Amino acid sequence: MTYLQSNTHDSLAAFQWGDIALSQTVTLEGVPHTTRLAVGEWLEYAVPQKAVDKIIERNPHIENYSVTVNMTATDGKNYLTKVYHPIGFLLIVMESSQAKAKAMKEAVAHFVFHYSEATRKRADMTTSQILAISKTIVSIASQLANTKNAMVYKVLEARLLHLSDLIGDMQPDLSLLTKKPDQLALEV
Repeated sequence: MTYLQSNTHDSLAAFQWGDIALSQTVTLEGVPHTTRLAVGEWLEYAVPQKAVDKIIERNPHIENYSVTVNMTATDGKNYLTKVYHPIGFLLIVMESSQAKAKAMKEAVAHFVFHYSEATRKRADMTTSQILAISKTIVSIASQLANTKNAMVYKVLEARLLHLSDLIGDMQPDLSLLTKKPDQLALEV
């Protein structure tokens, strides 16, 4: 999945990744960092920054995932602004009881369970079995890219997803089929 963001190192920009839309982020070393206000807005608090400040006050370890940056505000003045790494964002969300936080906690639990199960499944296979399934996945992906028949496409898609799950690989992004590698660059 790609994310959309356009800013310089000293300006805040909006950030979008899947269902996560944050109003204030800055990219540091290629990683988006967000403000407390943006996290609170995303969590839909009535008073966003104050709510997140309380979460951080009760959980000071979250500060380990923040950095203070010098930002230029709309008034042209420079201000020191604390921004949070994606891990800090997730830790704040995990401490919240807002509806979006509860949904995110469930999604993370499913993600962890999926990959722990995948690791267990993969441990039960031999290397040659994993390689054979991997080759089959590549073959099916090639067939998917070339098929014009919707029914055949759906059957191949189901097989591809099943085999990926079987060896514990992430589900392939089928929207990338037929795209050239140079089309995969992040869009800004």
